[in-house]
Amino acid sequence: MKWKILNKQPIKDKDQLLKILLKNRGLKTKKEIDEFLNPKKIKDLTAKDLGLSTVEIKKAIKRIKTAIKNKERIIVYGDYDADGICGAAILWEALAKLKAQALPFIPTRLEGYGLNFKKIEEFAKQGVKLIITVDHGITAGKAISKAKELGVEVIVCDHHVIDKRRYPQKAKAVVHSTLIAGATTGWFLVNRLLDLKSNSFGLDLVAIASVTDMVPLLKANRSLVKYGVEALRETERIGLLSLFNFANLNRGTIGVYEIGFIIGPRLNASGRVEDPMESLRLLCTLSENRAISLAQRIDQKNKERQSLTKKTVLHARGLYLAEEKKGNLIFIAHESYQEGIIGLVAGKLMEEFYKPAIVVSKGGEFSRASARSVDGFDIIQAIQVCDHLLVSSGGHPKAAGFSFRTEKIETLKNKLSKIVEESLAKVDLSPTVKIDAQLDLEMLNFNLHEILKKLHPFGRSNPEPVFKSSKVKVIDAQLMGSENQHLKLKVTDGSDLLLEAVGFNMGEFYSKLSTDKPVDLAYNLFVNEWNGQRKLQLRLKDIGLN
Repeated sequence: MKWKILNKQPIKDKDQLLKILLKNRGLKTKKEIDEFLNPKKIKDLTAKDLGLSTVEIKKAIKRIKTAIKNKERIIVYGDYDADGICGAAILWEALAKLKAQALPFIPTRLEGYGLNFKKIEEFAKQGVKLIITVDHGITAGKAISKAKELGVEVIVCDHHVIDKRRYPQKAKAVVHSTLIAGATTGWFLVNRLLDLKSNSFGLDLVAIASVTDMVPLLKANRSLVKYGVEALRETERIGLLSLFNFANLNRGTIGVYEIGFIIGPRLNASGRVEDPMESLRLLCTLSENRAISLAQRIDQKNKERQSLTKKTVLHARGLYLAEEKKGNLIFIAHESYQEGIIGLVAGKLMEEFYKPAIVVSKGGEFSRASARSVDGFDIIQAIQVCDHLLVSSGGHPKAAGFSFRTEKIETLKNKLSKIVEESLAKVDLSPTVKIDAQLDLEMLNFNLHEILKKLHPFGRSNPEPVFKSSKVKVIDAQLMGSENQHLKLKVTDGSDLLLEAVGFNMGEFYSKLSTDKPVDLAYNLFVNEWNGQRKLQLRLKDIGLN
């Protein structure tokens, strides 16, 4: 792993460090820094801040009000990931408050991503007159034209990349922005619909959607997550409270990490393994007994998802390592791969080998694929070049999905491989740790940690600061975890200072460490709170052996 040090000048004090951290995040002017350190209040966010069209929002509101007045049947059509589930919950709850004749619907992964022709026909026969999509629809031009032919109008709320060939020209309104999460497009729409100047409705779910969908945590998204996390800590949703209980979460300390690695995966689990509607019901239920039952079931589904993912990763990894010729694209397909977890598998392969990875759930007639990409390679753009070989596609530069006829798998693999090879031929595909600054261990204290909290919330485009400390002495080393996969160290700079350092999935370093061989450490500074006690801890990113 390469280390890229963003600032090489010695750090004299904490104020200088803060300025350097802001500069490393592209913030240079007084205005940029003030906006970053003092995010806009939620009530002050505008459509322009979110990249949304006020014209389209007004068109959507007018059509929804007409549907409510005429008692038309409405379907809120979500997506099966945490973003889409949260968005569907926000939209449906708002419509319920307005006494609309609305029902939520989220397809299973077997039914496929996005608007389904068969479901549109089914809804039309049931008398549905309006469908509101959330977290999909921007590439569903054909399906929306079909819906209009059947007398069903569609409002699109989405954030995925536009494909001009599939743009929904026949939609009644398109509430779209690539700057925010899919749920946020629907959130802003319904806060205008409810005429809530506070913009507070559904903010707890916006925080979950924004973090799990890894939107850049700058500008408006920074406000949404900062204040959304506060709303989540105060949420009255009994379903979420039950989920927190099963996950052993203290609601008062929930942050971006808990959302991204504990809450989000559980909401995703039902859709990955079985029925995503269970997570939607959990978010919206008003019954305490039902909340407990659903939370328990979802927690169990998450455990099943973890086991299945681990098994599939091992299998896919084995297939990749067995390939004689390995290019810059990992493309693995198998009949046994479950659609719900191929994205996770692709992500694991991408992280380990640091190459764009595509994993395919191979079917008899049709196959579905999920892709994850490295920094600097736009995977959805590559997929769109192959549009003539696909049935459907959608996504972002670093994560996407698509489906195709299985008979075209080799043609598609060869085409994508060629695109990747041409794009990355001269690129050094090595994972890089970007280090904000070099610090002596003596600078690490609770006061420094408080200064770092000014940068919260951390996430995409605002990563948690990474520091380097050189010639650190290892006093003690231990292995942790059921498979000895984690590393726990006690380190010092030679003074009386003794700090704990933890490296998750870094057990391979254990045999290379020695008390008489100083090392360089790349790490985040973390405060571990347990049983009322607080202690500083280094969360290791990498170890440099001298």
